[in-house]
Amino acid sequence: MYFFLKSAYLYALTLWVGGIFFFTVVGAPTAFKVLPKEEAGKYTGSVFPKYFLLGYVFGLTALISFYFLEKGNITVFGWLNLLLLLVMNFLNFVNGFFIVPKAGLLKAEFYRSGNRDLYDKFKRLHAVSMVLNGAVLLLGLMSVGITAIFLTF
Repeated sequence: MYFFLKSAYLYALTLWVGGIFFFTVVGAPTAFKVLPKEEAGKYTGSVFPKYFLLGYVFGLTALISFYFLEKGNITVFGWLNLLLLLVMNFLNFVNGFFIVPKAGLLKAEFYRSGNRDLYDKFKRLHAVSMVLNGAVLLLGLMSVGITAIFLTF
């Protein structure tokens, strides 16, 4: 069971953080460079539900497996890592279930109505989403670092 939990934790954390890094640094920006803006928006809009779904699966797997690995024997670095994983999951859920869907609805309504106020609201929510995504990435990199340096299981 120990090796299963350790593997589940390490794979989930690294796939989650690596996926965030790739889509944030390569995937989305490249779409907007090679496709017209509206087509790139449609592409990223169709990818985001899958992106967040993977985040939910990998995030919860990392959190649960880490908890069972450390349960009863947790160090200060283990508590810190557990806190990072909890915050990452929370931010990812807020972003994926509330911010991004609301932003998508605002963008679609703007394209239907042409109401510039809707587009401005979309841009503000998009900025919030980017900040949350960046925070999850930064916390994830910290969790990878803590795992590599301090946690030996």
